[in-house]
Amino acid sequence: MITVGIPFYNAEDFLAEAIKSVLAQTYQNWELLLIDDGSKDKSLEIAKTFESQDNRIRVISDGVNKKLPGRLNQIIYEANGDYIARMDADDIMHPRRLEKQLKILQMYSDIDILGSNAYVIDENNLVFGQRFAKTDGLQKVDHFIHPTVIGKKQWFLDNPYDEKAIRIEDAELWYRTKSFSNFMITNEPLLFYREFGNNYYKKYFQANGSAMHILNKYPEDKFWKNFFLSNKVKGSMYKILNVIGKEQVLIDRRNEKIFEKKINFEKWLEIHESK
Repeated sequence: MITVGIPFYNAEDFLAEAIKSVLAQTYQNWELLLIDDGSKDKSLEIAKTFESQDNRIRVISDGVNKKLPGRLNQIIYEANGDYIARMDADDIMHPRRLEKQLKILQMYSDIDILGSNAYVIDENNLVFGQRFAKTDGLQKVDHFIHPTVIGKKQWFLDNPYDEKAIRIEDAELWYRTKSFSNFMITNEPLLFYREFGNNYYKKYFQANGSAMHILNKYPEDKFWKNFFLSNKVKGSMYKILNVIGKEQVLIDRRNEKIFEKKINFEKWLEIHESK
């Protein structure tokens, strides 16, 4: 069984679509953990509605805002599956994501964590690119698009997230474990990953809020010094473009363009799956 974990905080605009994409999976031997992080909107109400309709869905809420790393560890400890699949509350799974990733993990049992390529969508579910140009084969990596990953539960138990690494919990985890772990991605896009220019620059500045903790943890490591410097530069660039209403321009440049015009993800699936 696969445990799909979705932590959420004030995600009422997109949470239902994320849950529906799990329900629509071709692989159906899953449980879905919906972990509320102290939402103030209707997210918890939405989650509980789905929980009442499917006994594979479990909602956990304590009313506290513990931040993402703590909730990710909570998913690990609550999971009943042999594998744990990550997903964010504003993303959408490809309907064959679990089926395809599990098949690879069963074929190559030495893989610890398996990620994937991703289509990129905006706030209106329009596909406007994909993260990487290559779309076939497996590739060894040392980091991932975080919500695309699936891995062995035991690996996550042995290597929990650093709960003080706010906004960079994934980068810190991959960095800490890459020397003894087998990280792979399938270059096939299996997630619709949401990115749009709505104060995107704040993500970089918030990540730098963990700088003191990380630099104390890795005092001699140039990687992290360069990481936080790069974040500061990127955050400043995004903020300038945000002020003039052009933040989306930088976001678009992060991805490979697929069509001249954006297309709804459901239409894209219809076209792509018919090939």
